[in-house]
Amino acid sequence: MKNVVALVNLHNSPSCGLLTEKRPLASTTVLGRYAFIDFALSNLTNSGIDDIGIMIKDHSRSVIKHMRSDNTYLKNSKTGYLNYMINEEGIHNPFYNTDLNNIAQNDYFLYDQDCKYVLICPVGIVYKVNYAEIIREHIKSGKLFSVVYSKVDNAGKDYFGLNKITVNALGNVQKIDQVDPKDKEALIGLKTYICNSSALKGAFPRLKNISNVFTLDDLMLYIQRYSDVDIHAIEFKGQVSYVNSLKKYYDISMRFKNLLINENGEDVFTNEWKIYTRTHDTRPVYYGENSNVKDSIVANGCTINGTVKNCILARNVTVEEGAVVENSIIFSDSVIKKGVHLKGVVADKLTTFVNKNEVIAEKDELIYIPQGETI
Repeated sequence: MKNVVALVNLHNSPSCGLLTEKRPLASTTVLGRYAFIDFALSNLTNSGIDDIGIMIKDHSRSVIKHMRSDNTYLKNSKTGYLNYMINEEGIHNPFYNTDLNNIAQNDYFLYDQDCKYVLICPVGIVYKVNYAEIIREHIKSGKLFSVVYSKVDNAGKDYFGLNKITVNALGNVQKIDQVDPKDKEALIGLKTYICNSSALKGAFPRLKNISNVFTLDDLMLYIQRYSDVDIHAIEFKGQVSYVNSLKKYYDISMRFKNLLINENGEDVFTNEWKIYTRTHDTRPVYYGENSNVKDSIVANGCTINGTVKNCILARNVTVEEGAVVENSIIFSDSVIKKGVHLKGVVADKLTTFVNKNEVIAEKDELIYIPQGETI
């Protein structure tokens, strides 16, 4: 789309405990092949948006390592543009390391592209959306700012940590609150904003007199409560997944696995709506004579001689003969030795299971094994 710049916001990505201690959610593996940022970038690519900034809060090495070449995500690498945006001042003072300050520090991106509209989208909220349609609705509304929301019936359980909104009869945001754990039905803000570029640029001088540590969420709340500017509300009616804990990471990964295995991925995976990612030149999976694999996704480079049931194995995982892996997610370059039984385990990359025969989680619980551990 012409006149549109998209900013992928890594500042508001939730923590998943130890899983995201050394990497942001953006570069955390999912389905043994993708990273969460791939879903956000693929939405933009499939929507025809080629001017993209990635707003990195921290752990930039991990994000850039996954991205490698921006050609993967750009429809036209000759005219498209993908850039990493880092608030260098905020790195030295984390209190000021906000998404708005990141945009302010890298505002050349808005001016160089000479855009009329700015789309800001999250990574921790996964959904398949045509942003071209969203932007057209924003333009049609005639408003300076729009927010995308979804109607859910399990707000407190699955979307705690997000905001809920009230929409008036004119289709504008009437109220913004935080989700309460007791909430059921609610309109959940998806941390996706569309702004007229002139309005966003004009907000920065005013913010200096209000707060130097405002986030985008704070800005929208301030506009809604204290200004006469209306924020348009745009409903998204598809499936929405919010990754805000290790358990949610596991549940969403397994749901995606089942969608792919059953070829029923309409809410995420379709031939028409591709998920782009960086590829690896890795050999095919080797299945030994005594291997037994069921209901699992196994990435290239794996060597399977044991039993694997209801699992996701990333690249170059080895399961030796006599080993059993069930209901688990194993990251790349990990080894499960002969005689080991894993169940309900999320094992980070480069882990080795050799000295303890059983690593089995309690019912409805998970065991997380940090990167590089030997068990």
